[in-house]
Amino acid sequence: MRKTLCVAMTLLAIAVLGGPASAGPQAALPAPTGFTCSFVTATIVNDTIRCEWVALDTATKYSVDTIANFELGSTLGALGVDFDFGTPINSVDIPLSSLPVDINLDTIDDTLVSLVLRVKGLRPPGKQLYNQNNPFSSPTVTCIVTTATCSQ
Repeated sequence: MRKTLCVAMTLLAIAVLGGPASAGPQAALPAPTGFTCSFVTATIVNDTIRCEWVALDTATKYSVDTIANFELGSTLGALGVDFDFGTPINSVDIPLSSLPVDINLDTIDDTLVSLVLRVKGLRPPGKQLYNQNNPFSSPTVTCIVTTATCSQ
């Protein structure tokens, strides 16, 4: 009886502790392809950046990672700040007005110089399913505000 109980406890421990480890993370979604961005007009000329990409079959959401580069003034230099824009479809419009005008909170307006953008597909719900570990599109797209141009 004692030997049977020991074997049963060992099997239970293996099932409980080894089960999740052997299941492993979900397979990562591939990086989206065909990622492009361009300036469009929503209210005033070139006030929005629209990004589009080829939809992934199994993605239910996308995250557009954006590094906004600001000029802080002649003595303060520049600062890049990360923003994420989520969408359930394979495009997103990013109004330049959605980005802060005083990024370093010194009460002086800063100048948005450029945005560096990339996208990845997600399969929510929850981070526990490893859906955040998917690769980003490559190469990134850089949009220059003063010239209203975007390029890879």
